[in-house]
Amino acid sequence: MPDRAATLSVVIPGLIPPAGMTAAVLEGLTLPALGRLMARAERMACSQPADTESLLCQSLGIDRQTDWPTAPIDLQAEGVPPGSAFWLHADPVHLRAARHELILVDSSAFAVTAAEAAQYVAAFNDHFGAEGYQLVAPDPQRWYLRVPGQPVLATRSLHLAAGAAINPALPQGADALRWHRLFNEIQMLFFDLPVNRQREARGEAPINSVWLWGGGTLPPPVPETRTGVLWGNPRGWRNLATFAGLETHVLPDTAPGRLPTQLDWLILDALHDSARYADYTRWKTALLQLEQHWFAPLIHHLATGQTRILDLWSFHEGHGVRWRIHRLDLARLWRRTPLMHALRPPASV
Repeated sequence: MPDRAATLSVVIPGLIPPAGMTAAVLEGLTLPALGRLMARAERMACSQPADTESLLCQSLGIDRQTDWPTAPIDLQAEGVPPGSAFWLHADPVHLRAARHELILVDSSAFAVTAAEAAQYVAAFNDHFGAEGYQLVAPDPQRWYLRVPGQPVLATRSLHLAAGAAINPALPQGADALRWHRLFNEIQMLFFDLPVNRQREARGEAPINSVWLWGGGTLPPPVPETRTGVLWGNPRGWRNLATFAGLETHVLPDTAPGRLPTQLDWLILDALHDSARYADYTRWKTALLQLEQHWFAPLIHHLATGQTRILDLWSFHEGHGVRWRIHRLDLARLWRRTPLMHALRPPASV
């Protein structure tokens, strides 16, 4: 068997249950493979990276501007040249009233047609175009905003903000107030659009805002010193790896009998949406599928020497957690961290 010095990084967004819910959501689940991995691993909690985008950017050599510049990288991958302009993701969202706050619902929970996207884009550009803004929608689910100048903004990714109250997640930085006002203006503009009234008449969620994040200008190419392969489903995560020179593939439904030797990144996102929206029945089902289709094969991958180190990554409320397992750790039977303890939220560390 090949004996690689490489680390296989496995990113599992949504793996950590909410604080106070760990025991309840894991109760009754039989997870021998994940339990063994976590029992043998060394756990480290850190404030950064905060999400999958920031982990990939940091690890792949994509420099942070005020934000991680994922928008111009994704836009280029969509076939739209970003030029030297400053771009933000401006993804369509539904803001749902709950008690005294607004909850952000992203487009994984609703559909947008190309014809509908064109109507929102036209209304936005008619209203804001004279101020130097341009909204584009190369895909009905993924929109981008070109803005004048170089705003100083630190934003929260859509993956971090979805399913939560929006106020704590609004942009920060020297230009934040200007962008809070723009956010409010967009809500007022979209509120009474005919396309929204038509969606509501059909019982569909109206698109009453956009979520602005991942801003910057297109960074210089990453030096051609990286090799390897990333498997993952969300297009944006694959785009970052492609920009950094990695080969990328859509994640198979199940692990093959032998993982590729050059596989350096594996992104298992099956828990992501159910965790964001607190759908714990669906979360449990997805976790059991990961146990069968991925966690057991990963133990085999490590035990047979296809990699020496396995890093498991997840995130909770803007904090990252890494569990590191060396090949020899599998034989250290005295390490017996209970799964419920291993998956505790990082704030309790």
